Amino acid sequence: MFRRGSKSGARILSLLSAFAMLGGQIYFPMEAKAEESESWKATDLIENGDFETGDLTGWTVDMPDSDGDAVGYKIKVDEWASNNKTNIFNYWNNNDSASFELSQKIKHVTAGTYKLSFEADGAEDSSGLKLNINDESVAIKTSGWDKWTEFSTDSFTIEDETDLKLVISGDLTSGYWGDVDNFVLYKLEDEESSDDENKDDENKDEDPESEDDKDKDKDKEKEEVEPEESDIIVKPVDGCDEDFITGVDVSSYIALKNSGVKYYDFDGNELSDKEYFVFLKECGVNYVRIRVWNDPKDSEGNGYGGGNCDLNKAIKMGKWITDAGMKVLIDFHYSDFWADPGKQTAPKAWKSMTIDEKEEALESFTVDSLQKIIDAGVDVGMVQVGNETNNGIAGEKSWENMAKLFSAGSKGVRKVAKENDKDILVAVHFTNPETSGRYEGYAKNLKEYDVDYDVFATSYYPYWHGTLSNLKSVLSNIADKYNKKVMVAETSYVYTLEDGDGCENTEREGKNDPLNFDVSVQGQADSVRSVVETVASVKGGIGVFYWEPAWLPVQVYDKDADDAEEVLASNKEKWEKYGSGWAASYAKEFDKDVRDWGAGGAVVENEAWFDFKGHPLSSAKIYKYIRTGAKAKVKILKVEVSDVEFELGNEIKLPETATVIYNDGTKLDKEVIWNETELAEVKEKGVGEYEIHGTVETAEENFEVVCKLTVKPKNYLVNAGFEDGNTAWAIDDIGNSDGKNGVGIQADASNVKTGSMCLKFWDNEAINYVVEQKVTLDKGIYKLGAFVEGGDCGDAAEFKLYAKVKEDTLSVDTGVTGWQNWANPEVGEITVKADGTEVTVGVSVKAASGGWGAWDDFYLYRTGDCAGDDSSDDVIDDDDDNKDDNPDIDNPGDNPGDNPGDNPGDNNNDNKDDNPTDNKNDNKPADVKEIVEQVHQAVKVFVEKVVVPVVKEVCRIFKKIFGWF
Repeated sequence: MFRRGSKSGARILSLLSAFAMLGGQIYFPMEAKAEESESWKATDLIENGDFETGDLTGWTVDMPDSDGDAVGYKIKVDEWASNNKTNIFNYWNNNDSASFELSQKIKHVTAGTYKLSFEADGAEDSSGLKLNINDESVAIKTSGWDKWTEFSTDSFTIEDETDLKLVISGDLTSGYWGDVDNFVLYKLEDEESSDDENKDDENKDEDPESEDDKDKDKDKEKEEVEPEESDIIVKPVDGCDEDFITGVDVSSYIALKNSGVKYYDFDGNELSDKEYFVFLKECGVNYVRIRVWNDPKDSEGNGYGGGNCDLNKAIKMGKWITDAGMKVLIDFHYSDFWADPGKQTAPKAWKSMTIDEKEEALESFTVDSLQKIIDAGVDVGMVQVGNETNNGIAGEKSWENMAKLFSAGSKGVRKVAKENDKDILVAVHFTNPETSGRYEGYAKNLKEYDVDYDVFATSYYPYWHGTLSNLKSVLSNIADKYNKKVMVAETSYVYTLEDGDGCENTEREGKNDPLNFDVSVQGQADSVRSVVETVASVKGGIGVFYWEPAWLPVQVYDKDADDAEEVLASNKEKWEKYGSGWAASYAKEFDKDVRDWGAGGAVVENEAWFDFKGHPLSSAKIYKYIRTGAKAKVKILKVEVSDVEFELGNEIKLPETATVIYNDGTKLDKEVIWNETELAEVKEKGVGEYEIHGTVETAEENFEVVCKLTVKPKNYLVNAGFEDGNTAWAIDDIGNSDGKNGVGIQADASNVKTGSMCLKFWDNEAINYVVEQKVTLDKGIYKLGAFVEGGDCGDAAEFKLYAKVKEDTLSVDTGVTGWQNWANPEVGEITVKADGTEVTVGVSVKAASGGWGAWDDFYLYRTGDCAGDDSSDDVIDDDDDNKDDNPDIDNPGDNPGDNPGDNPGDNNNDNKDDNPTDNKNDNKPADVKEIVEQVHQAVKVFVEKVVVPVVKEVCRIFKKIFGWF
């Protein structure tokens, strides 16, 4: 690592229609529903039929062409949907055709009459898929995003108990995407057998627990260790025995100690080097990972920083680790400095080598380095050949050449292990498990190229890498399908968002990365425990390593202190001299990120297991606690409330409840009483960012909460953050000659600014693409903006944001300077002189091969009136009375490079005729037109403010009572 920086919409619609036609009288088909419920009864025979486990438990997927980009599948929640806001199974195909099968074996189905039901939405087309069960089939044809259709087979009869196979299969049509959910097997209720019989039959062959087993369980309970008293609560993790790896990466330790950093034990005693590693051992650590760079210094001998992690430091540290009774994992980056998905730069000495020469050099470096480490008495248990090698290793980016280098490293490890009679595991290391199909593709390539390895390792940082259920799913697939051990080689979590050394941290206030646990020592411990529990639950899961839990400030920096400048200057001097920051300025000659950002400090001191002054936090014992448990007094950690955003003119609704979070993991929703005076002021002021204060009453005490409320101008772009897939955007991948997608809309938590989707680009050949959206605007002055990040695009890269109005093009040049370092180009003074003018907005990019990055959060705001324009309803500073007058959008449909499977959406322009400017009649007197518009607006307000809320409340009540809305 190093990276700086309810499902029943159709019924609701029917209800609304009935309400409108009958003038408010609502009739419900109660008798028909009752009759149906008396005939059929849902069974629970289909496992995980609603996908609410968050993974593929119970299901098997066969999609040979899945790469997670052009073709793929995943479990997800579509937060933008209205008719299904729970987990769904999502799949897509942007190739010509793609074979697909989703199946489940339904066990112990007793005699009776059945039918199967499920729901689906997707592109407005035939999917090419059919569902089959017991010779009954249903073709799947969908009608658009969030337009869920219930499909049901004809009834079928089972004479004797049997197993059934549910299969959705076929060849997905080109450009198709879809979702399925809520698989239920119904049984005719008047049959003699019942669901209870099915459940009994499922368990009838299970042997009762023997007395011996009961005695063993009792003995086991006696052997259980009493949880330790602590100030955090930790439950023991099943399957986490002494052989399970609970490791840390403390590669920066020597550089930090050279800079004057001190570490202490829980009694306040300063620790020597040997005592420090004994302390880690006593805290439950049994493995230590050490990164090794080939030559991390310039021609004058100045270290690049990041710990200056050369072979000598690895040997010195390795001896302390071995003496403390722990094993060592050697992490060869095969670079002179940081290697990660953003850069895999070959060592200086290998820069001009052919692949054959590099292969030989890599094997020799591995053999020579590893032998020296073992000769020094270091107990090496595992060697990592490459670090986060998603996009290459040692400068090689093609899988053919990457595989040669993986194999060379593995061969070197095997040779040393054999000659020294050692059992040393070989690990490969990747990251971004959140991308569907990614790891399956990597494992498949490793197998096809016959790479010899034992462990498939991943990084997992909760801020970037998706859910733990997904992590479990992808690791289980690798372990089961390829018979490999799996582990997490890097993870960490913040205990504070404060900066301790004057260099901005990776995770900080305003970063807006998702934080799935509390920002506290308890939250840090909860995060680590959850990762350990996930890996331990996987067959073949062997362990977890925490990344740099002791990378602390050289001196603690306080920006408000009198000596702030002096401390910061001292820190910078030591970062340069000893390499105790993430990078020294000397690395500019080798590392592009240092050229882009400059040198810096720890940047992860707020994720350490020690406070800024070196005293251990309770989370330092997390590896011990996951085996013994830890107990503390139950208390409230925090009370949190969601931030909200609204477009100008839309009704502002603050959250009704706040979440009270306890240190034992309990969460309770409590009512919030908001400051109505502050809210009224917001409604008067309009566009801006505000803080609304509220009070939450609990049994313990009252808490003050703050809701960050953002009122945005009306955005005239549709799908501006790409959360609806390819809706409204046209992508032209001009530079693509290899048939693969160099640019596309996809889910990528590590490269989004907000939400889950972005316009992502990367290619192994020269990049050249254009992405556009057409929008019809009324006269006025507008501003266009967007956000872009990325790197490796070359000095001659061209990034342009533009707007075309008739023959005129306004544009601004921009560029990328690194991962999550967002540039915000804007094009202002876009003048539209007449109503109904079509405007094209877009971006064009030309970049070097290997360039990467993402665009996100486009916006097009109206900022003023142009000459002769008397209408200012949509200007940012005024009330937006025309909030429903949506612009007309040209929906280009499916474009190569788009990933329509991720949050796809149809192009909703149903209200475009509501715009009075579209219905002008110059022959009518002005006063008549004004009256018509006033009546139209009054009706619209009545429907929004009165009819819709009433119907929603009625639906809510009936759902609560009858459960069928």
